Amino acid sequence: MITQKDDRMLELLWLVAYSGGFPTQMAQRIGGHPEWNRHVMYRAIRKDYVERRCWTYRKKTIRLLQITDKGMEYIATRDPENAALLLSMRERYRLHLDAKKASRANSVAVGLVMASNAGAVIHPRMKPSLLFSEREGKSVPDPSKSYYYSVREIRESIQEYNTSTMAKTSRILGVIVHGRYCYFLYFTGAGRMYWRAPTELNTFFSVQALLRSRGFECDIWSQVIIGSNMHVAEKIARRGVDVRGKYLSLDSQFNNSYYVTNDANGDALLRLITYGDLREQFNRNILSESYRMPDSVNRRFDALTSDGRRPVILCYQCDLLKLAAIRKHESGYDETPIILCMDYQVDAIQRIVGGRIEVQAIQTPIPI
Repeated sequence: MITQKDDRMLELLWLVAYSGGFPTQMAQRIGGHPEWNRHVMYRAIRKDYVERRCWTYRKKTIRLLQITDKGMEYIATRDPENAALLLSMRERYRLHLDAKKASRANSVAVGLVMASNAGAVIHPRMKPSLLFSEREGKSVPDPSKSYYYSVREIRESIQEYNTSTMAKTSRILGVIVHGRYCYFLYFTGAGRMYWRAPTELNTFFSVQALLRSRGFECDIWSQVIIGSNMHVAEKIARRGVDVRGKYLSLDSQFNNSYYVTNDANGDALLRLITYGDLREQFNRNILSESYRMPDSVNRRFDALTSDGRRPVILCYQCDLLKLAAIRKHESGYDETPIILCMDYQVDAIQRIVGGRIEVQAIQTPIPI
């Protein structure tokens, strides 16, 4: 019988082996209580299931966990069906004292964990394969489920017949697919700070073609930017849309450009973004408290104050494209709009929209 401790250990070792290099600070976010997760990580280190390695890249320290032979034996004993897959991933993406590869592995692991915590299926055997050679007998996409495909899976699928189709310098971490919606995940970490618009545009259209050819009926495309704190959101928003430069840019080719932080708040927000039914219920709970719906459908704002004098805009999803388009005076209303967001977003969004628009914190907690 496998205990809860063993289950958490197996989950940690699976992620370490699958990612090739797993950030030590992410171990507390793989599910369960953070203190218990840290206990499991240190137990794995003591048992020699994983080893800690450290690099310095662009004046930042990167600490990763890597699976050991003893750790692979642990996986093979408790999950023999996936041992061969994880062993091949370990050998394929094993790091050899290369700081740049370590930085990229850190970024890829961030996308993997955040997608999993947002409710997306990350296990290769539990989702439709993107490879033509593996599609025989595989299930078709379920529009009610979220699937996460890492950049490695995307690249392998696009390059299955043409190795020069997709450039390897794209900053994409992967995509979350849920019904009609596809979310492109990007990370603003120090190791991936360069943005080459032609390469990213090529990646965007390549992923579109790939998903449609594999049976996904996506027609709404969104950008999800993951950053360390809300200050990064300010920096990106100040640059504007379709701006050339080295730093990550907002692209008008996307319907939305969401910003989430690389922490538990970001995990919860990403889940709310990708699951429309949860989001709609959350919106109703917020607006039913103190606001009323407009008399007619309006895409510029979501509700009105009780006296009908001020528009109310929900911005807790931190859609930077939406924030850039907010006008200080809505047509037909004498007073400026009110923006509602989470408490940790208030200061950053206030600086993005300026002091003439009121930004308020939402008191309703995000549903888990």
